[in-house]
Amino acid sequence: MNKTYSPKKSELEKRWYLVDAKDKVLGRVATRVASVLRG
Repeated sequence: MNKTYSPKKSELEKRWYLVDAKDKVLGRVATRVASVLRG
């Protein structure tokens, strides 16, 4: 049986994103943001 891999805190790379959604369609922005966050 396979095990699920969970990285340790020391293995994670923290990254911040700033999203300017002014005058944009919320659904399209949300879709793009979700794609970026999933990687």
